[in-house]
Amino acid sequence: MQYELFYLVGERQEATLDAIREEVGAMLTSEGAKLLDPELTEKRKLAYEIKHQNKGTYITRRFELEDIDFWADEKNSEKEFGIESITKKLNLMKNVLRFLIVKTDDIPELGAKERRKAQEMKTQRPETSRPQRPERKDAPRQFTKPTPTVSAPIASKKVVEASVKEVVKPTIEKKEITKIAKKETTQDIDKQLDDLLNI
Repeated sequence: MQYELFYLVGERQEATLDAIREEVGAMLTSEGAKLLDPELTEKRKLAYEIKHQNKGTYITRRFELEDIDFWADEKNSEKEFGIESITKKLNLMKNVLRFLIVKTDDIPELGAKERRKAQEMKTQRPETSRPQRPERKDAPRQFTKPTPTVSAPIASKKVVEASVKEVVKPTIEKKEITKIAKKETTQDIDKQLDDLLNI
């Protein structure tokens, strides 16, 4: 049966990574496993800290191991064989932070992700640049501020003052402007009241 071993080596053991690989490979072959190619490695930042290490190298290796019928072999029935023995030995290795052994029945081939990405890059169309919007040749419109008028039914004091300032000469003082504005607003209110009452 075919299995996949996925194990993690911390960044502190990166200098001895080749020795750790050989040690794991030798342990697998001593248990009767036949190592298969390829062996994939990838450096990554860990999701959480393991033994005070934040980065590590993931190594993935597939191997074949024969199924042993423990009930048929009476003289070796108390020995551990296969995956159980490999698991115990990997647990005792100090340089391997974490490991996982799975059957390869339902998982894709090793390196399938890289091949799929390479194939997507080949089949992907080159990006065409979008045509730029042409710039406007005519000048932007300039808006003029409308002048306030006093013809509104009830004009506010500020609007009346502004309209009076524009109409009246600038030599008139501010007090006179407010008097004129008050007279206009009171006259407008009186006219509106008369109009309402006559209806």
